[in-house]
Amino acid sequence: MISWIIYVIVGLILIFVLYLAILGINRGVEAKSMNKANNLENKLNSPNNITGEIKKLKKLYDNGVINKKEFDKAKKKLLS
Repeated sequence: MISWIIYVIVGLILIFVLYLAILGINRGVEAKSMNKANNLENKLNSPNNITGEIKKLKKLYDNGVINKKEFDKAKKKLLS
């Protein structure tokens, strides 16, 4: 009789673990689809990103962190 109670408890624990696994998988799938949507949105807004990156490069150039050659090379890479 006690062995049957133990089997039932172990079975309930396994069902609970499977339930948690399914919830985790669903969260992962939702996060992946949201990540894809965000990436698509970022690609559509990429001109804003390019201008921001060029502004950062200009700031680095103005502060003397990079020289003119490095600035031009990085700018060309961003624009291509």
